[in-house]
This record gives sequence, structure tokens and C-alpha cells, in this order.
Amino acid sequence: MVGDIVDKVYWVWLSSIPGIGAKRFYYMVKRFGSPKAVWECSRNDILDAYRLIGDKAIKNVMIHKSMEYLEKAQKIVEDPNIQVITLIDDEYPKLLKTIYDPPPVLYCKGQPLKETPYMVSIVGSRRTSEYGRQMAEKLAYELSCAGVTVVSGLARGIDAMAHRGAIRAGGYTIGVLGCGVDVIYPRENKKLFMQVQQQGTLMSEYPPGTQPAAGNFPARNRIISGLSQAVVVVEAGSASGALITADFALEQGREVYALPGNVTSPYSSGTNRLIKEGATPVTSAGDILEALGITANKEIKQPSCLAHQLDIFEIEVYNALEDGEKLLEELAAITGFDIAKLNAILTLLEMKGIVKQLPGGKFARQWMN
Repeated sequence: MVGDIVDKVYWVWLSSIPGIGAKRFYYMVKRFGSPKAVWECSRNDILDAYRLIGDKAIKNVMIHKSMEYLEKAQKIVEDPNIQVITLIDDEYPKLLKTIYDPPPVLYCKGQPLKETPYMVSIVGSRRTSEYGRQMAEKLAYELSCAGVTVVSGLARGIDAMAHRGAIRAGGYTIGVLGCGVDVIYPRENKKLFMQVQQQGTLMSEYPPGTQPAAGNFPARNRIISGLSQAVVVVEAGSASGALITADFALEQGREVYALPGNVTSPYSSGTNRLIKEGATPVTSAGDILEALGITANKEIKQPSCLAHQLDIFEIEVYNALEDGEKLLEELAAITGFDIAKLNAILTLLEMKGIVKQLPGGKFARQWMN
């Protein structure tokens, strides 16, 4: 171990100790001078710090002052698949550094972490409506097309759709986890995890191998908002964790946007309340881009899936779905096609992944891979 790698090992060691969160980490560093100094100090000095962090945390520090745990930290730092970034490293995101309790260490996997000029978080509930899923992916797609980095939590539901939208647009996306970056959670998002790794960055304040735990996710949410200039809540029930992210965003001085929803929908009760309390309503990516001072690309309305060579009939049906889902009879009235021809066109569009059929016989644009 040489140079700054040595220092990183001690940062990883101290921050990995159970009960030593960001606040206790900084208390200890302020008291002793550095993570390495905590390792090197005497037992009596450590015991004398109980007033700072409490007896239980002190006992955990004493238990972990062994070469076994230091060597474990060293293996993490030397892992070629993990990027370890400490608060004092140049790569540490500047915006995140300004929050009240920034993570002492970030673990990243996939592409090297980039802090782009514009970063926006898109969050929402795990239980969602079709409307919420489509809008999350659409907003993420259009923001990515304009060069905005999309940040989310890689959870099922709105988070997953936000990452998919960014990936479809060929943009850069950051997935902030409530577990180690080598732990896939939820399991059904395995393919999406692989895609984010290839095109973006997985990030966590928890060391590799950390399993998901309920208490990790609220803390994770402060990072999602802390990385971004703005947070967009697409769909959230009255008790959704996405509302915690919105609260963190307000505390951190970030702009909060919310997607209006049906007033009778339980999926939108939280977002509608945010708007009543002062969040900015958002109905398109253009609302966010304008606030960020970005001139929207006129072409972003055309999804990348139109790279398939659509004929004029397919384009006409696709355009008929611009303002939302429709029944077969409604599409026939708009396009003038007879039902047989329309069915054939819709079948081709479904095969190309551009249109999908919804329950109740309605059709909608497909915003999924």
C-alpha cells in the first residue's frame, strides 16, 4: 500500500464499521485528525471518545481495530472493478459535497463516475400506474437526449423506468443503491443493472457485499437528491419513500418538480400534495430544461426506436398515439384505416417494440426496451 491508496484503505476501514455512519465518521476524524489516526490511536484514546459517538459505536471500533478488517478494506480498494472515491478526492461530486452529511466514501461500479454540468433525479413509487411508468421513461429519455444525467435509485417501478429511458437515449445515468454495488436488488432488475453498468455508474455509500436493509434506503435518498440540481417526483403515494427524497432535496436547496396525476389515484396522492405545498408542476422535459437554461433539441420528440424503418402507415398510427393511450376504434377514427389494416399495422409496431397493448384493449406508445 503506497501513497493515497494507503489513506483510502483507512477511509474504507473506518466508514465500514457498523454504527459509524457519516456523522460519527466525521466526529472521529475531527477528534483524531484522520481515519488513519483513528486506527493508530491507543485503546484509551478510543474509549475517551465515547461521548462523541456512544458506547456501542466505540465497542464496534475496538472490535474492528484488527488486521483482518484492514486487509478486507485493502482488498476493496485494490479491486479493479470498484472505484473508491473519498470525500477528499477530486472525483468526489462537488454538489454532493455541499450537503449536510455527505458520504465519507463512495463505491462505484461500471463507467468511471462523471459529474456532468446538468444532473436531474427522477424518483417515484415502486407501485405505479401505466401512466407513471410511461412518463418516467419519457422524461428521462428526453432529458438524456438534451445531455442531462439522469439519477435514480434502481428500484422497481419509477426508478427502473427512469434508468431505462436514459439508456434508450444513449445517455449517462447513475443508479444509487441501498446495498453494495456488487449486490443486485431487486433481482428482477438484473438486466437493467447490467445495462447501467455498461452505460452509466452504480453508486453506493455501503461497501461491497452489503445486503439491502430497510434503514439503508432513506439514507440512500439523500445522495440521490444531493447529486442533482433538481428532483422530479413522477408518482408517489402518501407514504412513498420518494417523498423522503423530495424532503432531502428541499433541505439541500434543490428544485423539486412533481408530475400531476389523477386526483382519485392513490399513486398520485403524494405528488399532488407536493404541488399543493409548492413543488413546481412538470408536464414535459421542456419544463425542466427551460429551468436549467438548456435549449431543447427539436428532435427529442422522436424516440430512438423509430430508427426502425417505419413506413408511412406505421408513422401515422404512431403519431395518433402522441397524446396518450387509445382504443382500436379511436385509432381507426383518427387515421381513417379500416380495422383489419389497423390491426396489421399495430401488430408490426408491437413486434418492433414501439407500441404495446394495454389491459382493456387500449394501445399506447412503448417507452420500454
